[in-house]
Amino acid sequence: MVTSTHGAGEVPDNLQPFAEALASRQPDLNALRYGIVSLGDSGYDTFCEGGKTLDRLLEACGATRVGERLEIDASLQELPEDAAEQWLQSWLPQIHHLDLG
Repeated sequence: MVTSTHGAGEVPDNLQPFAEALASRQPDLNALRYGIVSLGDSGYDTFCEGGKTLDRLLEACGATRVGERLEIDASLQELPEDAAEQWLQSWLPQIHHLDLG
């Protein structure tokens, strides 16, 4: 999942319905494995809070994050895609080792 943070640390509008459904319905996501890339600006107290929120919601529903969450600081990264590509290259081998049986 790739997300930014809006306003005072909220999940962006396009992901609000998804986040609200996770929070209210709390579906059984024990079989789900996921990764998160979160974009933010470290000049704000709510740096990457959108990604952190989605991570907490998915975990609360039983999903398992594979690897570490990538938090990209837009104030430091000229091209956020470069950081995401490096993360993806290290993340992909981790999902190949999962028992998907």
